[in-house]
Amino acid sequence: MRGMKETAAGGQAGVAGTIKELDPQVIEVSTSGMEYPASKSDLISRAKESEAPQIVLDALDQFEDRQYSNPEDVKSEFLKIQQK
Repeated sequence: MRGMKETAAGGQAGVAGTIKELDPQVIEVSTSGMEYPASKSDLISRAKESEAPQIVLDALDQFEDRQYSNPEDVKSEFLKIQQK
């Protein structure tokens, strides 16, 4: 399973050159298994553990420093960042 996660994340990251081009599903895959509520630093730690591409870490680094309730909350924050 771990190999599949890496392939999914890596494959998407190869296509995305910027955060605006990044598929929100890559964030979801990179933070899967996260226990909520989760802080920004929790999300970044989980993404690093799942060997997320640097573009995902860069996106998470731009998140507001607050508690996220669930994956939809994370996706919503990511979509706000993409619109900046």
